[in-house]
Amino acid sequence: MASVLVVLVAIKLKKMNAEYSTLLSIGACLFIVSFIIGRLGNVLDSIDRITGYININMEYISILLKMLGISYICEFATNICKDAGYGAIASHIELAGRVTMVVMSLPILFHVIDMVVRLMG
Repeated sequence: MASVLVVLVAIKLKKMNAEYSTLLSIGACLFIVSFIIGRLGNVLDSIDRITGYININMEYISILLKMLGISYICEFATNICKDAGYGAIASHIELAGRVTMVVMSLPILFHVIDMVVRLMG
């Protein structure tokens, strides 16, 4: 509900002073992200409990969680750039995030290929 209030205030501020509106929206986004980060402990506990039931290499879970974090950070930065009117920079942030996630996923891809080769041979 606070988010809606911040958006309404930002709309009013945008008419008077666009810089303050942008700063307010960035502040609101940071507040929401900090709220979400506070809740991540529950998610990590659940993932830890699930990995206790099944045999999964924790390195792969770690890679997937890092990729999820990169995705959120890139989306956050992209949206801030778009709100500020920097669409070209936003596009490059998205590209950098995608390339980073592809590079990070290579160990998992190699493991899958190795499993397929062992099953076939």
